Amino acid sequence: MKLFLPLVLSVFALFSAPARAAGSAGGLVVNIDNPNFRKLVMALPEFRPVPDTDAELVKLAKEGPAELGRLLKFSGFFDVMDPAAYADLMKKVDATVASQAGLTGIDLPGWKAVGAESLTLGVLTREGGDITIELRTADVHQAKLILGKKYSKVQTSAFKKVMATYADRLLEAYTGKPGIFSSRLVFVGRKAKGANKQIFVSDFDGQNPVAITSTRQPNLSPSWSRDGRYITYTSFEDGNPDLFIYELATGKKRKLSGRKGLNSGANWSYNNKLVAFTGSVDGDADIYTIKPDGSQSKLFIRGSGLDVDPTFSPDGKWMAYVSGRYGNPHIFVAELKWDGDQTVRVLGDKRLTYAGWYNATPSWTPASDKIAFAGYDRDTDRFDIFLMNPDGTNMERLTIRSGDNERPSWSPNGQMMVFQSNRTQGKDVKSVARLFVMNRDGTAQRELSTGLFESQTPQWGPPLD
Repeated sequence: MKLFLPLVLSVFALFSAPARAAGSAGGLVVNIDNPNFRKLVMALPEFRPVPDTDAELVKLAKEGPAELGRLLKFSGFFDVMDPAAYADLMKKVDATVASQAGLTGIDLPGWKAVGAESLTLGVLTREGGDITIELRTADVHQAKLILGKKYSKVQTSAFKKVMATYADRLLEAYTGKPGIFSSRLVFVGRKAKGANKQIFVSDFDGQNPVAITSTRQPNLSPSWSRDGRYITYTSFEDGNPDLFIYELATGKKRKLSGRKGLNSGANWSYNNKLVAFTGSVDGDADIYTIKPDGSQSKLFIRGSGLDVDPTFSPDGKWMAYVSGRYGNPHIFVAELKWDGDQTVRVLGDKRLTYAGWYNATPSWTPASDKIAFAGYDRDTDRFDIFLMNPDGTNMERLTIRSGDNERPSWSPNGQMMVFQSNRTQGKDVKSVARLFVMNRDGTAQRELSTGLFESQTPQWGPPLD
């Protein structure tokens, strides 16, 4: 048996039979869920440096639109125009246009004629040793100002952060949902073949990964708190699969649960008051809850078979989990009742999946309206990612014939998901696990470049303030 899954998913392998058989704002609103969805064509001409003799401003004036374009294209909502298409128009653009509150001076019919639907203009000015950045985005067809922001006293080192902040606001202006460019990923990675598995935190696109662990024993199953302040993960550093909690602001860690046996697969409640995790006693894995300070660890869900992979819905009303009480592992959902904000109980549960031989790692959308999960198909001998309603209806398959695809996790705006895949480009041949993203409908699947030998079990965190 070979599973590219962390300890949470491999609980069944540890305690049961093998899992595998032999054989919006004003202007145009972008809605990727619309079956007629089409990417918005955006023009991002170079910003205007004032004065244009300032070498650093000239450099940033080129880099700014390139960075904005990179971010917006990543979202899957925008196509960025080739600057050659509007070279003549740029000769007519007044350097002060982007700093005006409205759209005076912009040749909107001209931009429309070259095919632009959205236009972002910017001006960079020097303010002592710092920079002032003024940005405006117009809906060309409706002649409306979509977004305008001014950022003062920006240091050069923070320039890309400002571009990410503006891209977040722009994405929200067009879609009505939070941006993703200030969010981060947490995942398990190895720098080289044979290296120990460590927990890494990276940018939203997998770049700039930083290890937050450095032990000689494996570290697995990382998970964000809802506010992005903490990461929980499982480590064997003390010889037992214990649950740890790590504070990003201080870099401090402490053991959250060290009961003998399994402590893994932690997931935070909607209000950050409880952590659910998989624990085991005498070889039987069940679901427990514990407070973030390590107190009041309680048995929460216990069935006749293994119960693992607990996942609170963001609205706090449900918990999806995996149970083997009827034989093979399947996705279940429990209805929750909160007594105050720190005590919760199960009112009842329901089995959601019947198809598939091995279903695991459920993941809720931020709106709690869909559940993604990984399912094993014996006919193809592959794990693939599926999507369904919270009642188990309208199941969709999002990946197929591209290696094993597992561990889905939703972006903060619910329009994308990150997952792990061991696919080989252009072939249905398995390789090492790496991180991929796709739109919520399964389109635009592409690899994230982490620079690591192996990357797996990702979870997408909330946006930073």
